[in-house]
Amino acid sequence: MVDTGEADEETSSRDGLQSLPLDRSYRTGKNDLLEEFYIPCLQRTKRYDRAAGYFDSKSLANAARGISQLIVNGGTMRMVVSPRLSEEDIEALEEGVNAENQILEDSLHRGLTADQFSDHLKRNRFKCLAWMVKEGLLEIRVAFMRQGKDINPFSHYHEKKGIFTDGNENKVAFSGSINETELAWTDNYESFDVFCNWRDVDEFRVHDKQQDFNDLWKNNDPKIVVKELPEAIEDGLKEHSPETIDGKPALDVFHKEGSETVDSSDAGRDLWPHQAEAIDWWIDNEHNGIFAMATGTGKTYTALRAVRLQADGRLTLIVVPQSPLLDQWADETQDVFGDDVSILQCRGETNWRDEIARIVNPYRINNEELIHNTPKQVILTTIHTASGEAFQRYMDFIPPERLQLIADETHNYGAPTYQRLFDIDAGRRIGLSATPDRQWDEEGTKVIRNYFGNNEFEFKTQDAIDNGYLTEYEYHPIICELDAEEYEDFADYTKRIGQVSGQLSGKDSPAPDLEEQQETLLRKRAKIKKKANSKPDRFRDFLQSDHPTPAIIFCEDNEQVDVVKCELKNEQKSFAVYVSDMSDEEQNKAFYKFEKGVIDYLLAINCLDEGVDVPNCPTGVLIASSTNKRQFVQRRGRVLRKAEGKEKAVIYDMITLPGLTAEQGDATARKVIEQELRRAKVLIRSAENRRQVEQELHSHLEPYGFGHLAYINEY
Repeated sequence: MVDTGEADEETSSRDGLQSLPLDRSYRTGKNDLLEEFYIPCLQRTKRYDRAAGYFDSKSLANAARGISQLIVNGGTMRMVVSPRLSEEDIEALEEGVNAENQILEDSLHRGLTADQFSDHLKRNRFKCLAWMVKEGLLEIRVAFMRQGKDINPFSHYHEKKGIFTDGNENKVAFSGSINETELAWTDNYESFDVFCNWRDVDEFRVHDKQQDFNDLWKNNDPKIVVKELPEAIEDGLKEHSPETIDGKPALDVFHKEGSETVDSSDAGRDLWPHQAEAIDWWIDNEHNGIFAMATGTGKTYTALRAVRLQADGRLTLIVVPQSPLLDQWADETQDVFGDDVSILQCRGETNWRDEIARIVNPYRINNEELIHNTPKQVILTTIHTASGEAFQRYMDFIPPERLQLIADETHNYGAPTYQRLFDIDAGRRIGLSATPDRQWDEEGTKVIRNYFGNNEFEFKTQDAIDNGYLTEYEYHPIICELDAEEYEDFADYTKRIGQVSGQLSGKDSPAPDLEEQQETLLRKRAKIKKKANSKPDRFRDFLQSDHPTPAIIFCEDNEQVDVVKCELKNEQKSFAVYVSDMSDEEQNKAFYKFEKGVIDYLLAINCLDEGVDVPNCPTGVLIASSTNKRQFVQRRGRVLRKAEGKEKAVIYDMITLPGLTAEQGDATARKVIEQELRRAKVLIRSAENRRQVEQELHSHLEPYGFGHLAYINEY
């Protein structure tokens, strides 16, 4: 066996578990799960009992120092896991069970120090896994859900607990979210509670967890069949592994923890930790929820990897807000699903009705043979088509368990025009949006939440920047001021809006024309700031300044685009226009020029606000932006994507202030400032130069008597 080696290793085994300063709970972000808990416990353990939904040999390699010391201690490991194992791990287990060849060098049997074995485990984990099984140091049993007509065929054993026992029968038990995988111990966001049998308050808990494990081990659980390895392998361990799903070959992301071998269709793209966590969350949330992930953090890829898990027996429907996104989604779907996928795009200029019946009918009649003898089926369409009567008829009568839905930019679909989408009864649902709630539309938000549930997986812009998935950025306000006439008009609209609001609040059933009048007044007042007369001059100053290109310029309307075009021409700058009333060909041409560096500036109105993957671009200029948080957050996201050679992004934002005619402390002036700061402060919060910008804004706001509003913590 393995020699004890260093003297300090002997000491660590004698000290036992009770010598450890163990917390009552551990949590990623607060603790180093490996170094503070897992490895120290293993080093003091004689028997490690573990029940986990997922297991991979990478977890052993990451805890090599602990595993090697456990072996030095003469310890053993017992594991009960679900049959979601990689092909490599299955082969290693078969080698260990069959013992058909020498797994490790003879020197391993003659004696290695714990450090030497630890190094060997890191370099040759499959051989070490097989050797541990062969030598009786590791015993693995596999938990299958009992079969029956009332049992969900897609359910699987998903428990997560462990018990360490030292030579003095001191026990440490833990239970929580963590699986026995590399990703769980190193990259996921996990938490678990810890119980020690020498603590009076924990004694019975530890006893119960040990008893539960023993019942599993002895196959005494009424809902689970636990098989030893030889029988488990013979009875179909491989058939439940990543190579097959629903009885036919499938993609190996079924073992979704991130330790799976990424197949060729992924072109080597592994899941980022937050993407794997999102998929875990979705599965634990009964395959229903919203991925509220910052723009540029891989929502599309995460959603496709999630629905690919069991795509063999399900039709996948993907709905996008606008036609230009269909090709983008089609390309990504092809990359993720590989060659064994059929993609139908339902768009206005195609004869999709001729094809869709052929695709959906096997699912509608629930014909298992037809479904499994055809490629994986994906239907791509726009929300306009998906909410129409014709398309809805094709979705009728598809069993929910045969249909899964991805709704891209799902915040759009709470609008009354599009709510029919939620009549589609998909058993698995994913909504995608960096900002899922609809601002000023509580009813629309409620409809979305009723369909996808109130839960969401959140990964914010600051999280993405901190973890290196989005580039850092600077924020630079460009100060514009209202002239006397504009300020007077703004004050007049504010007064009239107040009067209409008073009438609306004073009536139980206000007249519809009052609400329409209020909306009209709000739009006209907002346009004063968006199209302030000083903006062309300030934009000219910007063009003459030193700033990185290429740059996207966000405008209010075609009229403002024309003004900006004039300034660009006068400064002899190269540019193209990308607006919604252009043809697809014209839009693609503008995009191509921008991507290839033929032009330095791309002018857009609303059609680049969401969804479209913008070519490498370090600079965004907000000439006009609403107070709708979703709009300016999405626009920021256009320039934060990582790219080769891109060190940081820069956002220039035209901030409209009241102007010289405003008196200090005036209520209208404060209204103008507060409206602009709602946007500015969201964009400033994650900016690299936050403190500098706050001081700059303070100097601009102080003459109005509102300098204190410049600071985020005071607003």
